[in-house]
Amino acid sequence: MTSNALSDLGGRLDEVRVLSKLDPARTGDTSQPATSNAINRGCIVLLCSHLEGFLEDLAIESLDALASFQAPVAQLPLILRALHVEDHLKELEPIKDRKARAPRIEKMFADEGGFWTFGSQISTTMLRPKTVCSQMSNPGSKEVRQFLDLLGVDIEGHLRETGSLSLLHRINGLVGNRNSIAHGERGVNPTSGDVDTYLTLVEDLSREIDSALANAVKGICSLAQLPW
Repeated sequence: MTSNALSDLGGRLDEVRVLSKLDPARTGDTSQPATSNAINRGCIVLLCSHLEGFLEDLAIESLDALASFQAPVAQLPLILRALHVEDHLKELEPIKDRKARAPRIEKMFADEGGFWTFGSQISTTMLRPKTVCSQMSNPGSKEVRQFLDLLGVDIEGHLRETGSLSLLHRINGLVGNRNSIAHGERGVNPTSGDVDTYLTLVEDLSREIDSALANAVKGICSLAQLPW
């Protein structure tokens, strides 16, 4: 069983395959290098976007599961709890007048106090998916690791246990190419073989992330079985 996010990713990657099939070089026609290059560059950008979209969708699905199973607040990763307070702190920082700060502090405790109340459980209104997903940008290895850490996942540890650690580091090649293309660099010329390699990489890494996050939610909520 997999998450809805992983199932949806399958459809997104089919979009990349449809586009990639239009590359004339796949049928041996090498007379249209500009067309092949444009198609393959587009595929690289789409792959990176779909990986980022998958990570955000999976995070939202995980947060929904934590609320649905009424996870004990004390079991949530500390950095996830702290993240929900940071916006309040940013607003407070420039305010030096105590009278002006006081109502902001009161609002902070009213809004986020549940994250710091012993014995409380997560409710549907406490976790803010938009706040969490704002932490994901380019899905390079560092960014993926930090994003999943918010949700209680040590993705490097998980991949090391499954013998798949190279997946995380290889994703930097995809993201690097995407960034170069997005910034208009003409020297990045991926081939259809590169697209196929990155497609498999995104599928394999996403499958591992899906499994790792399912186990994290299971542990936080003390479930008898995986949430998906």
